[in-house]
Amino acid sequence: MGFKLLIADDEPDIAAMLAGFFESKGYHVLTASNGAETLKQVEYEPELILLDINMPDLDGLSICRRIRDHVACPILFLTARIEEEDKVKGFLAGGEIIS
Repeated sequence: MGFKLLIADDEPDIAAMLAGFFESKGYHVLTASNGAETLKQVEYEPELILLDINMPDLDGLSICRRIRDHVACPILFLTARIEEEDKVKGFLAGGEIIS
């Protein structure tokens, strides 16, 4: 089985499009549509996490802060936010920003 990737996004169309793309490239894709699901999927030890900042119940920044101490894989934020302050918050939480 290929590289394990977690896609956490509350927009079903975005999550499905990304999952389809990465699966076609041989990745094993886990998905989550909210913060609680994301925390559960992290237990499967993905090798990369694509994390939406704006999600229900727990936002991506909060999730990143909660898991960063025991997850060594890269965490890339998917977001429409482009303000410098949002990027700094993402970096401080332990992730990288993709706008």
